[in-house]
Amino acid sequence: MTVRAERDTDRDRLSLVQKIYVGDMGSADEADRFRLLLEEQLSKRGFTIVDRAESADAILTGALSVRVFDKKSEARAFVRLTTQSGESIWARDFGNRIFTNPFHRAEPVKRRAEGIAKRLREDWKKSGGK
Repeated sequence: MTVRAERDTDRDRLSLVQKIYVGDMGSADEADRFRLLLEEQLSKRGFTIVDRAESADAILTGALSVRVFDKKSEARAFVRLTTQSGESIWARDFGNRIFTNPFHRAEPVKRRAEGIAKRLREDWKKSGGK
């Protein structure tokens, strides 16, 4: 199978995803909060969040890294959407993004969750999802 064919197959599988189980998001202090924020943001964008992997069309897992400096914070996340058998459907690295509001140091995590949900929905639409 060629690389292009693999991408098309992944796009085909992505278009079928409606129900998502949000799994482990790593061991960072903010990982549990990040997971909950992802669930909320994915739901706002039309996906159905389920409470068991067995009930899902796909499983979203990843790792979160948060760094807080004197006057800025940054959040980085790598996420992967897989089938129940572990085949990758969609994966993205959401690199460093620095937020300079020192009064909202936790907000990079929320903004990162919003960005991931938005990008997944955009890619889902491009794949033919309806």
